[in-house]
Amino acid sequence: MGQPDGTWFLPLGGTGEIGMNLNLYGHRDRWLLVDCGITFEHPPGSASGRPSIEMADPAFIASRRQQIDGLILTHAHEDHLGAVPYLWQQLDCPVYTTPFTASVLRRKTGWRGGVTPSPLIEVDPDSQHQIGVFAVQWLPITHSTPETSALLIQTPGCRILHTADWKTDSRPVVGRAWQVSDWRGRGI
Repeated sequence: MGQPDGTWFLPLGGTGEIGMNLNLYGHRDRWLLVDCGITFEHPPGSASGRPSIEMADPAFIASRRQQIDGLILTHAHEDHLGAVPYLWQQLDCPVYTTPFTASVLRRKTGWRGGVTPSPLIEVDPDSQHQIGVFAVQWLPITHSTPETSALLIQTPGCRILHTADWKTDSRPVVGRAWQVSDWRGRGI
């Protein structure tokens, strides 16, 4: 995989488009996944008018599932968590997310007849966790769902700010307002 101490970013879906987010960060032959979503499409000439579901191809990372340290879900939108009920059994790894997103994931998994991830680890917004070789800090950010988070992902010699979806809203409808002071002192 190249330099053994390097940190790698491999987007399998969602980068540069809306929907089906599946991002991988690699370090020392270990992997951290961020988001696992779907997108909906109406196929041309669809008689039913119902949308089809499209998701990123997980073959690369599923074939390395013993090397996955975890999957983080940044927030509760379909394009960030919607593929979990379909793909988690292929990935078979711990899932980390905030309580609100965990609740939405449990319901959607039930509706879709999937298997709820286990373990499903609820983290507090603005908390820090060591997930295998990755040190991860959740950073609260405003969006249209509660408890949306950016992530500060660190490996030795590398710091990555993964923002997912966000806005800097001083008067959000839900949750507390984003403040630059929340991010100061974190080396961002």
